[in-house]
Amino acid sequence: MKIVDVKIKSIDDSSKYLYPNRTIEIKTARQNIMTPTRASTDSEYRQKALVPTALPIENPVSITIEELTANKFDRLMNENGYFARIINRVELKSRLSQYSGLDLVLLKPTKSDKKDKDTKEPRYSPMTLLKQNPQLLERFLRVIIKMQLDAGFDQISVPFIELPFQEFSKLIIQINQTMEKVNRQPIFFVDMNYQDFKKAIDLIVNNLQSNVVGLYFQSYKRAHLSYEILREYIDKDVAFLTVQVERVGLNEISTMHYLPFFGNDVYAVEKPRGFAEKDEMGKPKKIMYNPERVRLFDRNSLCVRHITAIPSVVERLSDEYSRDYMISDILHNYQEATTKDKYEVLNAFSKVSELRSSSMEFANFQRYIKQNSTKDYVEEKQVLKQTLQKVIDAQASTKSLGDLLDLYDK
Repeated sequence: MKIVDVKIKSIDDSSKYLYPNRTIEIKTARQNIMTPTRASTDSEYRQKALVPTALPIENPVSITIEELTANKFDRLMNENGYFARIINRVELKSRLSQYSGLDLVLLKPTKSDKKDKDTKEPRYSPMTLLKQNPQLLERFLRVIIKMQLDAGFDQISVPFIELPFQEFSKLIIQINQTMEKVNRQPIFFVDMNYQDFKKAIDLIVNNLQSNVVGLYFQSYKRAHLSYEILREYIDKDVAFLTVQVERVGLNEISTMHYLPFFGNDVYAVEKPRGFAEKDEMGKPKKIMYNPERVRLFDRNSLCVRHITAIPSVVERLSDEYSRDYMISDILHNYQEATTKDKYEVLNAFSKVSELRSSSMEFANFQRYIKQNSTKDYVEEKQVLKQTLQKVIDAQASTKSLGDLLDLYDK
């Protein structure tokens, strides 16, 4: 669905914490989306398929993220049929996200170079290959843009390519011009660690007049200057969509519920990592399904804690899903989820329920912002208050941003 407009609805700076909090309305042809909010991801839709509950995912923003590893990238660029496999997955996810007013797909090249395990020769990452080969870069972008057009997307997501700014700017200006010709809206993504982050955001927002910008998440410690730059746009009609956000941060707080105090709007959690443990011989270890490893989101504290530490949340969710007998049963008897089938259901439920509860909490937070009472919200959330207070104390006791960050991270 096309983005019709993006408008600031309210700004609340009463808390005097790091940055003002704001709500933005993103109007699409299907619905009006209020921020701050949480986007659903393809990973959470896959988890939903493992959970025997009829409750749908109804997030207003939905994004499919396909991490293009060296193997996937090579197949996409050199193997007939792989294009069709990806587009089929994208189209299926798009059908599942029928409740979303804004539906996106991002094909993101990975950037870690590795060595071949047999030859020990370097195996360059897709990002490195794209930076080194302009012809390959042009062909890659043509392929992924064509894929999104064929799938019927109105917004065309353009992944971040780590080029010198002069080349970066030339590239996205060309893409923007191409998208105008086919009546599509590009959404450009930028890594928050990009050395020319300020120039990139200025170009995308002020020169190209984009009203939604994608960000690759980095923590405040790793990209504090980029967060300072985002603050400059707090009163601008532009929404920032941050992807691959860490699930758990400082003090076990949900990272994306901490981020609104640093100045952006829509958040998508990173894909969970699977079990990849190996023994001393390099062979996969036998997986031990331990239900105590499962975490649940607690709306009262905004924390994501191990299931054994929050019996009140287990009880609340059991009541909330009481009509789904299997869910209620597995929560009441979660200690028994030591087999693959039971553990997968419990673990998948933790992700789906977190998505739902987290989204509800964002809606609650929006009301506080609109009422200029963010300060009251912080007072009610003690872990959030303690975390923010640590930053305030650091600001008051030092003039050095480096010292502040050291204190913040302890």
